Amino acid sequence: MRHWNAQYDGVYVKSEKLEPNPYLNPNSIKSANNETMVWVNPAFMTRQISDIASLRDGFKLKITSNKLINKNNAPDEDEKKILDQFDINPNIPYWWEIKNNEFKFIGALKTEQACLVCHAAQGYKVGDIRGGISVTFDVKKEFEQLNEINKDKEQTIIFLIIAAIGAIITLLIHENTKRINEQKISKLNESLEIKVKELDDFNQTLHNKVKIEIEKQREKENLLIQQSKLAALGEMIGNIAHQWRQPIGAVSAIMMNIKWTAISQGVDKKFLDERMNEANEQLKYMSQTIDDFRNFFKPNKEKEYFDLKNEIKKAYKISQESLLYNNINLQIFSSSTITVYGYANEFSQVVLNLISNAKDVLIERKVETPRIEIHTSQDDKNIYCEVKDNGGGIEEKYINRIFEPYFTTKQHQGTGIGLYISKEIIQKHMQGTLEVKNIKNGASFIICLPIQKDENANT
Repeated sequence: MRHWNAQYDGVYVKSEKLEPNPYLNPNSIKSANNETMVWVNPAFMTRQISDIASLRDGFKLKITSNKLINKNNAPDEDEKKILDQFDINPNIPYWWEIKNNEFKFIGALKTEQACLVCHAAQGYKVGDIRGGISVTFDVKKEFEQLNEINKDKEQTIIFLIIAAIGAIITLLIHENTKRINEQKISKLNESLEIKVKELDDFNQTLHNKVKIEIEKQREKENLLIQQSKLAALGEMIGNIAHQWRQPIGAVSAIMMNIKWTAISQGVDKKFLDERMNEANEQLKYMSQTIDDFRNFFKPNKEKEYFDLKNEIKKAYKISQESLLYNNINLQIFSSSTITVYGYANEFSQVVLNLISNAKDVLIERKVETPRIEIHTSQDDKNIYCEVKDNGGGIEEKYINRIFEPYFTTKQHQGTGIGLYISKEIIQKHMQGTLEVKNIKNGASFIICLPIQKDENANT
């Protein structure tokens, strides 16, 4: 143990109870977590062992030296004589004797290279004897037993023979028992190692499951937040629509009153009818627009069959004015009627988000002839909706990250939640996929939805 300790120049023990050795400097340090780390060098470790050993009745163990650092290690008269002999002849490895029913043993401590860390200051060189380990215990009881045996030689011989036989039998039994116990211990160790490994695997699996569940919960929370925002927006637009109804009706009545008043004043009735029709068309358009917005942001409660092209048109209608203002041409290519089973408004919101992202890129990059195309198709298993633009595509270093939450390439504009929520809606709510790839002159977002039957169709 001393050799092991010395090759590491002492070890540090985490303890608030162990009193640091006052002869070591530094005798303790503080860890990053403010825990006390006590420095234990070979001598300190030997003294700790001696404290434990000395608890046994009649047994003493200590480290001692003629050149003291710690006064508690001072040798007695006999120990000093032996240490002097070690100094004269460093090749003597140990000394022992039995005197006055006491067994004494001193093993020499020869200086090695690792010892010089603490003892070079005392003038020691490699090979010098710097002290010894002293062991003392009482053998009185053993001698008393031998004296009893020597009282009768015959009995002693018989006893020795019996004792020898008993010792041999005991040794055989002991060896056999030891072998059996070692086998049992080996099996127990193997079993324990297996259990520990299983526990480690379980802990790792549990840690991974907890991590996955936390991520899922965070995703659900983000989705709920976004849905609640959309629902709140729909409710707000509904309130606006309610407030608009009466003023729109009032404006219509005022216009009608103006019409008949103007006619009574001799104004051309045909001219007034044409202007009135134009004004009514604008009022009707305003009323219909607010209804479109209100219905668009109203979340679907249950799955339903919906026409794919109609929902795409709803998304286009919401963004139409912004697209026209920025001279962006959007075309929908759909060769046949395609019916989808799912959440219509949520699907429209995904398409609207893809259109909005494409529009932002086309405006930011100032494309000369900005264009957005939406293609729909289907095969035996899936329905496809592809939204592509001619905005120059997505940088390769970002293309694998654009669906991550809070990741955005828009400077001071994007929140990084739109495409993430869109992917969540398509994957989690409609069991489909949303993927992206670069195409010639732009990017293509492909929504793939499985063809599903209405779960309540046969009920």
